[in-house]
Amino acid sequence: MATPAPAGAAMPELAPGQGREAKHGRAGGGPRQSAGARLLSLSVQAAVMAATLAVFLVFAAASALLLLVLVLAARAFRRHHRITSLDLAPSPPPPLRAGLSPVDIRRLPSFAFPSTRGGSGDETAAASPSCVVCLDAARAGERWRAMPACTHAFHAACVDRWLARTPVCPVCRAAVAVPI
Repeated sequence: MATPAPAGAAMPELAPGQGREAKHGRAGGGPRQSAGARLLSLSVQAAVMAATLAVFLVFAAASALLLLVLVLAARAFRRHHRITSLDLAPSPPPPLRAGLSPVDIRRLPSFAFPSTRGGSGDETAAASPSCVVCLDAARAGERWRAMPACTHAFHAACVDRWLARTPVCPVCRAAVAVPI
């Protein structure tokens, strides 16, 4: 610690470890600011922060306003589009029949698949046609149905289910004309 200075001494002596700060009475090492300068510095910082906040709020408000305008415009466009599409749209076409009625299907020609004579069963199975709906080979005595327009033939049970859903040939898509 430093010894007290005599009454006539101008500057007290410094103990080792004490620097110029202690000599000049400054603890922070920088120039000493007056209270007025500090107040001015704080007021400038506050003004800059307030201006920055004001600019941010202006941009936020402008963005919110733009978003509101876009949402309202989209709603108006959708409403206008819906109204005009309903006014100008022709009446919907009548629903198409999904397939043939059971009565029409029964009117289609059917036949029993002929039995083959001579030859073994393996050769007959290899040479016989298959139903393209179920992919099974034809066997003697099975009920088959031929399409009138294209003469393609299928198992009656398989093609009947097909024709109940869609009135065209499963192979060539020709329209099935029901004989009267």
